[in-house]
Amino acid sequence: MSTTTNTMSIARAIAVIRKRWYLVLAAAILGGVGAFAVSNTVTPTYHSTASLYFSLRTGSSGSDINQGSAYTQAQMLSFARLATSSVVLDPVSEQFDGELTEPQLRRLMSVTIPQSTVILDVRVGSTDRRLAALVANRVADSLITAVDEVAPADADGNSTVSATVIEPAEPAIFQTFPNKQQDALLGAIAGFILACAALVFGSFLDTRVRSESALKSLTGVPILASIERFPKSSDPRPVALRQPDGRAAASVRRLRSALRFASASHETRSIVVTSSVHFEGKSSVAANLAVVVAETGARVLLIDANLRTPRVAEMFSRDGSVGLTTVLVDSVPFRSIVQPWAGSTLDILPSGEVPPNPVELLESARMSDLIREVVAEYDLVVIDTAPVLAGADALVMARQVDSTVVIVDYKRVRRAQLTTTLEALERSDAHISGLIPNGVKARARAMDDRRDAEVKKHTSARPKIPASSAAAE
Repeated sequence: MSTTTNTMSIARAIAVIRKRWYLVLAAAILGGVGAFAVSNTVTPTYHSTASLYFSLRTGSSGSDINQGSAYTQAQMLSFARLATSSVVLDPVSEQFDGELTEPQLRRLMSVTIPQSTVILDVRVGSTDRRLAALVANRVADSLITAVDEVAPADADGNSTVSATVIEPAEPAIFQTFPNKQQDALLGAIAGFILACAALVFGSFLDTRVRSESALKSLTGVPILASIERFPKSSDPRPVALRQPDGRAAASVRRLRSALRFASASHETRSIVVTSSVHFEGKSSVAANLAVVVAETGARVLLIDANLRTPRVAEMFSRDGSVGLTTVLVDSVPFRSIVQPWAGSTLDILPSGEVPPNPVELLESARMSDLIREVVAEYDLVVIDTAPVLAGADALVMARQVDSTVVIVDYKRVRRAQLTTTLEALERSDAHISGLIPNGVKARARAMDDRRDAEVKKHTSARPKIPASSAAAE
């Protein structure tokens, strides 16, 4: 379980970065450019190095030379310490007429000894390239004089240790600090890492269902079809009526086809459309689904069983004062309340007056009788209900119909809310046909066509929703 979770987390992180690759690229570019710009504001520092070679003056045989070399190498740390002492630096300071004090010289320079050698490097850094070379050479000359003074003398009174400049310091051509190219590279890497970390961290903090892949990993419920975002309009009618040839209407027709094949093993004459929370677009999907199924010649009844915030009457510009509650409370025959849609096989049963006790009405015996009655008369009954988390309305209705579909708006619903919704429907013995992502961005139709092909490949029985629709298509 832990390995699976870790794998899913890594896969999710990679998916987030791949989806927002342009942000990562922009952060890397900005980081590189920013670091390069900051480097340009820093005063450049130049380094020059003078190299000295140390040896013994005595000894002519090979054995004496080897012993002398070993002795000199053993003394190299002492010579390095001598190079930063006042014995060496005071004379250099005097040469600059006191403009560079001993502490200042010590801060400018560094002394290194290549491993296992008798070579000593005096490295000096300054914002003035010529000054850096001049100081390095003068320190090297002063060190040679100091070595002659402090080294042991031979019988003739001469120093036994000789120090020679083998490579004098030259003014640097290129600055050593800041390294603009290196800083730009490090800035780009830092921008890349920070952007990836921010995206991944933000993704794991964001509990919304952001994509179809996230939806698949969260639930085991099939995805029927994605409904594209409906274009904004002052016309309240379903998009299948106001823009029947548009992409959004086409996505609803793909949902119609998906429901047909999804119902191959489970006959569906009545279907509940619900969601987890408000404003996920379930009423719009229910209305458009009813319209596109009626296009095939099937007799369709759209019932607004959302007795909390009904919207069906408004979308079809119908009188919503009489409707489902009128049938349930006043025992009025539904045929006298149903409002047909002109030029179509679609009938509409609005909600009626909003009652104070919607759950009691929906789970009443009269409601059960009404569903059985309308299912016998229509090819398909589409029922819009309140969101599952808004009350028990949808759970009550889901037990009384053949199938239930759950609308999912990636921008609205949270993972925990969707999980709770599906668990509640399963506990109510509802048959969940699938999930319907709603309000997704326009995308290539081929993706949904591939999903339709997969559904058809795994379905061998003749579709059963609705019979006339199957014949028409």
